[in-house]
Amino acid sequence: MKKIGVALYNNFQGSQESFFNFLHKLNVDYVEIGKEWIPKRDNIGQTRDLLDIYDLKASLHISPQYNLAEFDEKKWKRNILGVLGDLGISYDLQVENAVLHCGWVNRDDITPTAMDEGFERFAEAYHLINDYAKDFCLNIGLENQCTDGYKYYLFQDTDNVNKLEELVGKDISYILDVGHLGRLGLPLNQMMERIEDKLIGIHLHDYDDFGRDHLPVGMGNLKVNELFTMLKGKDLFITIENRSVNHIKYTLLHSPLTVLCHPAYKA
Repeated sequence: MKKIGVALYNNFQGSQESFFNFLHKLNVDYVEIGKEWIPKRDNIGQTRDLLDIYDLKASLHISPQYNLAEFDEKKWKRNILGVLGDLGISYDLQVENAVLHCGWVNRDDITPTAMDEGFERFAEAYHLINDYAKDFCLNIGLENQCTDGYKYYLFQDTDNVNKLEELVGKDISYILDVGHLGRLGLPLNQMMERIEDKLIGIHLHDYDDFGRDHLPVGMGNLKVNELFTMLKGKDLFITIENRSVNHIKYTLLHSPLTVLCHPAYKA
C-alpha cells in the first residue's frame, strides 16, 4: 500500500503543531521532518505527542549540509557525526525511513580522480551510517540531486548508480526525486528501470523550463500519469515537496495525486 506524506518545508512560518493539524485534515499518512525542523533532544517528546495527536507517522530528511564526499579528513568525520546525530531522533519518533544525500565535489576540483575519491569517501561513510541505521530498523534511501552552482553531486544519473553499487554493493535503497531528475532532462523511465527493485520512495514535485522545481504537481513538465503508471502496484512512500501551504493543497486536492490520497483509493 502506498503511503502519502508531505515534507515540512524550511521556511514554513507557522508552528509545528499547526502544520501537523493541516496535514491531518488533508488525510496524509506521514510528515517528513528535516533540516531546521529536526527536533532537539528536549523537544522530541513534544514532537512525538503531536504525531500521536494528529495520527501521523514521521520520516526523516537528513540535513543536506553534511558532505559525505568531503576530502578533508576532519570535516568528513564531523559530517558523519552530524548524520548520526540526525538519525538519533529515529528511535524516539519511530521513524522507519530516512533520506540521505551522497554528497558533492566542488566544481573547481572536478577531475576523474577527484570524483573517484569522492565516491570512495561516500562509500566508507555509508557503510558506517547504514550499520548504525540497521540497529534501529531504519531504512536509508539515497536521494538523487541536481547539480547547481559550485556543487557537483555524486548521485544524479544511472551512471552514478552503477558507480555507487560498485563501491557500496547491491544492498542499497533509493528515493527518487522526480523533480531533480526532470530538471536535468533525464528520462524518468531509464532511472526507474535501473533502480526499480531497490526503490523505496519518491520525492514528488513539478519543474519547468526555467530551472524552477518544487512546484505543485500538474503545473510543470512532470509527466504525472506516466509516473503513476510506473508506480502502479509498488509498495512505496510518496513525499510531496512543495514550498507553500497553497501549493501543497493544490498537489493534494487538484492534481492526479488526489486519487491516491482519498481513503477509497489507499488500499
